[in-house]
Amino acid sequence: MPPRRSASDVVLNKNTNWLNSTGVWSWYVGLLLASWLAISTVVGGGLAWTYVHLAHGAITFYLLHWCKGSPTEEDQGKWDSYTFWEQLDDGQQGTVTRKFFTVVPVVLFSLATHGSDFRSQPLLLNFVVVVVLVVAKFPLMHKVRLFGINKY
Repeated sequence: MPPRRSASDVVLNKNTNWLNSTGVWSWYVGLLLASWLAISTVVGGGLAWTYVHLAHGAITFYLLHWCKGSPTEEDQGKWDSYTFWEQLDDGQQGTVTRKFFTVVPVVLFSLATHGSDFRSQPLLLNFVVVVVLVVAKFPLMHKVRLFGINKY
């Protein structure tokens, strides 16, 4: 019998609560592997990880750390000034979901840098992407807008 959850344990944000569903992480990792497989048919396997890492970095930065608000009307504007990352787990830091989405760019960086010859892949670009993604996920950066960018 599953444990009973109190009302305070239930995540009410429909924009982000789907990330706690069964199989979402497997689907996410599978999508990354499928992307690598598709790209590796065109370029080498090691360089394909670099392309997956860079595309993943650009897409997740935009979706997790740039876009604000919630598409569901039931929220009644409660989350309009928050990014998806700030809405995740109702802003609670250190949850398993947040740790997973913090580890993924680091693993992709490791695969990209160790999977190919250092002379043929942009190490500096890979490093900048992983630093930007990981720093944006720090608890210290919660609700912080650098230089007023994306404030409104």
